[in-house]
This record gives sequence, C-alpha cells and structure tokens, in this order.
Amino acid sequence: MAEVTPMVDGRDVGGPPEWLASALDCQPVDVRGLLAEGTDPFSAIMEAAAGVEFGGFLVIDAPFNPSPLRRVLAGRGFSSYGRKLSEGHWRVFFHQDGGADWERGAEVEVTPEGAMTWREDDGIHIDVRKLTPPNPLLAIIRLVEGIAGNETVVVHHDREPQLLALELAERGWHIARIASEMVNIRLWLERMS
Repeated sequence: MAEVTPMVDGRDVGGPPEWLASALDCQPVDVRGLLAEGTDPFSAIMEAAAGVEFGGFLVIDAPFNPSPLRRVLAGRGFSSYGRKLSEGHWRVFFHQDGGADWERGAEVEVTPEGAMTWREDDGIHIDVRKLTPPNPLLAIIRLVEGIAGNETVVVHHDREPQLLALELAERGWHIARIASEMVNIRLWLERMS
C-alpha cells in the first residue's frame, strides 16, 4: 500500500496521523463503480458524512485522489489521509475532528481565483467548479501560462467553457479531449505540437 507523504501547510509532517489506526477497521464506501457508470457519488458521500458523529470515521475508495471532495469535507470538520492502494484505487480516510489536519496527503494548492490544483499520474488537475465567471477562465489561463514543459492539464468544470478554446489557442494550447459526467466536465489540455 503506497502512502502519500503527509503535508500540512506545505511541510512534511512525517507519517500517518495517530487517528488512522482507529479508522482502518471501517468499511469503505466504494464509489468506483458509480463513477464508472457515469453516476456522481457526491450526494451519497455527503449523506454518509452527515451520519458521522464527532470523533467518527468515513472511508472512501475512489479511482483517484479526490482532492476536491477532501476540501469540501474539510469545510465540514473532517481531517483526511489518503493512500494509493494500486493504479486506479485510492483509499481516503476521513476523521470528524474539526478538520485539524485535513491536508494530510491532499497536496492541494488554491489559486488566487479560488481554484484548487493538484498533481495526479495523468497531469496537473485544476478544479474550477463553483467559481463565478471569469474566474474559471482566469485560473486555467494562469496555470497553463506557468507550465514550461509538455505537461497535460486536466480541468474539472461544471460546464463546457465557451471562450477557453480561443484563449488556449492564442497560447499554443488546445483541448485534446472532453469527458462529460453528471456535474463534472473534464477537459484534457495539451500544448500544440
């Protein structure tokens, strides 16, 4: 089981949190099947989280590190710790403790526009859902302008952005692929050859 290096405010805090041992026996909520079917598991996860009392745990199995979910649950008082079990299988442990150290393993940065960014195996991810225009466009452009190499950018959006393709083309980028889920449009951006 590969562990994510625990980070708090950008610092390595060395090892998993003490509460993890108590969470290991919890039955995980596996959302991989729902996502594979194209169903958004957000409401099911929020319902499960609502039933967790202070001091309790919630464990989620997902196909990727669900950094945006971790941020949402942090706002509801959950700390989290993530482990990559295998390719396409993450287990994230949530502890209802007031959100004291929610960033353990999340490795999320927040842009000036309020977008969240993180790195996964397929590139740099940016979540611009729930931002008001023009902030999604500004955050995406800021990110691609800061990339020197041929890194892929995966955008999590709540709609297909109309002006993005033109702005990307002016900067030598294009939308290589689009996947549409219930409330999540994903766009893979790549530098033009």
